[in-house]
Amino acid sequence: MKKIFLFALVLNVYLCDAQPQEPNKDIKNTIINFLKWHKAGGEEKLGERYFVPRYDGKDSVKTYFDRDSLETYFNNFRNSGFISELYIGQLKEYFRYYEKFIGKEPKKGELIKIDGLDKDIVLNTFEPEEILENLRKFKITKILIIYNKALVGINFKKNVDMIFQLTKVKDKWLIDYVWPDNTSINSFFRY
Repeated sequence: MKKIFLFALVLNVYLCDAQPQEPNKDIKNTIINFLKWHKAGGEEKLGERYFVPRYDGKDSVKTYFDRDSLETYFNNFRNSGFISELYIGQLKEYFRYYEKFIGKEPKKGELIKIDGLDKDIVLNTFEPEEILENLRKFKITKILIIYNKALVGINFKKNVDMIFQLTKVKDKWLIDYVWPDNTSINSFFRY
């Protein structure tokens, strides 16, 4: 029993004192190339707008987003080679959620404001320029890789940190989720 306890203690000390992993170049390249792709408008390369609501013919009430256009939008993400189906599933959930807030047909020239639709849904923030304008300052601050999953903390400038979750699929890292890192009280993204 003492040997098992001693082994567990040594293993625990070893794991706690282990050096942080060297950032994986494939993970870093996936993230930085994805951000460059987004900054260049890659998700909109096949058309100008994908979120034009359609109207039903009966009472001119907007009942849903333009499904065909949204599928084109989702396919742009798929074709980028940076995004997993989990990420695309979250985009679909985002539009399903906001679909219920679509109201009646606007008067000609009237703009419709739906709270939440004005944020950058790709980076999950209202301040994407704080990230996209600081790509040269991109620095991996934390990385945890367990089997085919990675959790990566990235700093872009003082108090501007993001977290990326990735999955390795067929020897390629794909982004599952992106969100602001609000663990610091000084985080730029804290509300």
